[in-house]
Amino acid sequence: MTSREKIEKRETRELARRKAQLGRKPLKFALLFAGIAILLGAGIDAIATQIGGQLQSSIVTEFFVEPYHLSYNEAVSRFSAVNIISYLILPVLPFYKALSDKFGRKPFLAFNIIMMGIGMTLCAWSPSILIFYIGYTITVFMVSSDMQIIYLYEVAPQKKRATFYGFVKGTGAFCIILVPVLRATVMGNDSTLWRNVYAIPAALAFIIAAYILLVPRESEMFLKQRVKYLESPYEQRHPEKKSKNTEKKKKSGVFHAMKQLFKEKQLFWLTIISMIFATGSMAFSSYVESIMTNFGMTTEAVTVALLLYPFMNMFITWIAGFVSDKVGRKPIIVTAGILAVGGFVCFNVSAFLGASPYLVGFFYGLYLPCWWQVLDFVGMMVAESTPTYNRASMIGAVGLLRLIGQALGMLIPVIAPLLFKQIGFGYMVSVVPPVAIGLVLLTWKVKDTNGVDLNTIGD
Repeated sequence: MTSREKIEKRETRELARRKAQLGRKPLKFALLFAGIAILLGAGIDAIATQIGGQLQSSIVTEFFVEPYHLSYNEAVSRFSAVNIISYLILPVLPFYKALSDKFGRKPFLAFNIIMMGIGMTLCAWSPSILIFYIGYTITVFMVSSDMQIIYLYEVAPQKKRATFYGFVKGTGAFCIILVPVLRATVMGNDSTLWRNVYAIPAALAFIIAAYILLVPRESEMFLKQRVKYLESPYEQRHPEKKSKNTEKKKKSGVFHAMKQLFKEKQLFWLTIISMIFATGSMAFSSYVESIMTNFGMTTEAVTVALLLYPFMNMFITWIAGFVSDKVGRKPIIVTAGILAVGGFVCFNVSAFLGASPYLVGFFYGLYLPCWWQVLDFVGMMVAESTPTYNRASMIGAVGLLRLIGQALGMLIPVIAPLLFKQIGFGYMVSVVPPVAIGLVLLTWKVKDTNGVDLNTIGD
């Protein structure tokens, strides 16, 4: 059997399977089941994203301060340097994410969550720093793929996409309250019990993955595009000589997407903006608990401050989604960016001055959810500027280039603790310029994508 015959046989089987999936009787409450899947996926993703940061001082103390007799600032710097190793695997992420353009959104979402569960299980066990970092690396890789977001874009109602997004993701992200609740119940003021906080989210991840595999269906938008591709002539799917027209319209993959984004101004500037925002993102989001601890807050006070975040994050995400469908993506990104910077400054100053943990928590609950809105709506604009057949590949390509900014941003947590006695002030100084530059470029170089029909992009 020739290579072509093997490919045709495999793709014929896939075509029959995809048609069968597409031809099934409509599932009653399909949108509800998909929404629950995305909500749960967003919830466990939020927990896996935030849990390490909300236990950071305990982890730094056990693995760096005590065994090496370092000051806390030196320990945080070394911890940040070692963390870079966990991010070295991220250049593989866009190619992994692009596979969902071929194999589907749902199975990848379930697999991601299973792997998050495995990663958090290893962190909960972690008899050594090596095991902890293996688990941490797995978790970092899987939460960075955000497959639930691609699935959400494709199942959400067209004219209410951001509203649906805001409600589902905001409600799901409320699950992050589990971390401070577990800190209060299984840690109390004993920071050595941090492993117990990892255990319950790890178990929940496996339950959520089982629901996603068994209950909701694959994205109908993905199925239609995949069937359309598989029904096209073999020569178009696998051209020996790729015409510009064929490549533009039919081919997916990260490298093709990268060529495409350099040709299209909208995608090019969204990529540049993503890279710029990425330089400040780690300092913004990953050292909250260490900043509060470094300013002298107790474990219990930090827990109180952390408790406000889930409530504010939920409401800010709800409001941003609803308002974005009314006024557009760009106004939300600019407003949220300004609030994120202002809130971060107030968070640091209030913690430094020894303010009430409720006030510190309020500013934390203001700035970080606003920053997530900035990143999420830029990602939404990328998705709304890209055809379905190539959407995950394009998001992956933008993510690959964003790593350039992220690599520069990783130096901030390494250097700032050595230059500033209060590490929060070092992070604060370093994040304002990239956010300001990114917002200016977004305002002048990018068109809004509110209300676009994802089915017709590229037609």
